[in-house]
Amino acid sequence: MCFTLNPIHRRACGLLIAGALVLLAIVGMVSFPLSSPPIPEPSSVTETPNAPPRLGKQPDILSRARFQSSNFPPAQSDFYRTIIDNNLFRPLGWRPPRRVEPYRLLGTRLPTDKNTPTQAILQSTATNKTHIVTTGDKLDAATEVVEIQPKQIRLKTAGQLKTLRLKSGFLQ
Repeated sequence: MCFTLNPIHRRACGLLIAGALVLLAIVGMVSFPLSSPPIPEPSSVTETPNAPPRLGKQPDILSRARFQSSNFPPAQSDFYRTIIDNNLFRPLGWRPPRRVEPYRLLGTRLPTDKNTPTQAILQSTATNKTHIVTTGDKLDAATEVVEIQPKQIRLKTAGQLKTLRLKSGFLQ
């Protein structure tokens, strides 16, 4: 029937037959592969027959102590710190919240004579309360004024020294 048609129909009929043969070859290769997969050897059963399969020794207790940096060499602890800091499940661009200092320096007052002590004006960021302090004053149970200099003050909190600077300029 393909030979009695015009050349265009004859070409289409030939392509149709070639496509059918290619499809038949693909189906034959999938159904009857040339090499069969190896048959696994039977394993001996050491557990009860109804027990679920085990993949190896399971850890007794999972604890966070395994992932602390003291258990790893420095290179590995840096690697794990990167994973912990950049959590996969946080939104893109997430940054940890900035630590807010408990006090903000509003100004310093330098002495004009020997009888006037150096003073600083601090504002509590939590309560918005203003404190006028001199060297040696305690702001709370753990915070003490150590030194007052022009445009800065040093505070000692729980054994650590912190320096608060007076913000000057509109960009700071």
